[in-house]
Amino acid sequence: MQSLPADVDRGPIDRFLSAVDMVMNSNTLLLKVGAGRPVTVADRQRLLKAYLRSDLFEQMMLAADRQREWYNLSDFGAGPEEGEAPAPGRARVRLLRQGFRATVTGLTEAEFGDRLRWMLTRAPSPYNRRLAADEVAGVVGDFLREVLGPEGAYGGATERGWAFASVEPDFLRSSEYRTHVPPVRPVYFDGSASDTATLFHRGRVFWLLLTNGSP
Repeated sequence: MQSLPADVDRGPIDRFLSAVDMVMNSNTLLLKVGAGRPVTVADRQRLLKAYLRSDLFEQMMLAADRQREWYNLSDFGAGPEEGEAPAPGRARVRLLRQGFRATVTGLTEAEFGDRLRWMLTRAPSPYNRRLAADEVAGVVGDFLREVLGPEGAYGGATERGWAFASVEPDFLRSSEYRTHVPPVRPVYFDGSASDTATLFHRGRVFWLLLTNGSP
C-alpha cells in the first residue's frame, strides 16, 4: 500500500474538510491510499484492518494531522517529525486502539451523499455553525466531483465502480470527554455521535474520511 497525499491537497477537498471542522468542531482528516490490488466489497474488511494495523496508517495520520495544522497527534509522542529520531528516553505510543473491530457496513451512493450533507446540516454542532442548504450543495458537490470524478456530484458513481461504507469508529483511542476517565494519549475520537469513519473505494484506491468533535 502507498499514501497518495497529493490527491488530498486540493481546494474543493480542503473547503469540505474545513466546513466540517467548523460545523462539528472536528479535527477532520482524509486519507487516500493506493492498495496495490483491487479493493472489493467482499475483501474490504480484511484489507482495512490490515491497513489500520500497518505503520503506513500511523504515518499517514501523523502527516495529515500536521498538514491540517492540528498537531494533536504528534504533540503527544505518537511519533517523531518526519526524518527525526525519537527523543531519547521518550516512549513511542501507537495510535491504534487495542481490541478494535472497525466493522464495515455498506452504504448506498445516496446514503453516502446524505452522510456528507449530515456533517454540515444535522450533525452535532456545539457552536451552532451549520451551513445553509444552498451552501452545502456547493461544498459537497465540489468535494464529490474532486474525489469521485467529474460526474460525482450527480449520481451514477456506483455504476462507475465506486463502493461506500461506514466504519465503526473504535480503532483510535477516545479523549473520554464524556466519561471523564483519564485518556491514554494520543487520542482522536471523542466518544460521541460526532465520531465517524467513512470508507469509499474504486479499483486499487480507497479513501478514509474521519471526523470527531466535542464541545
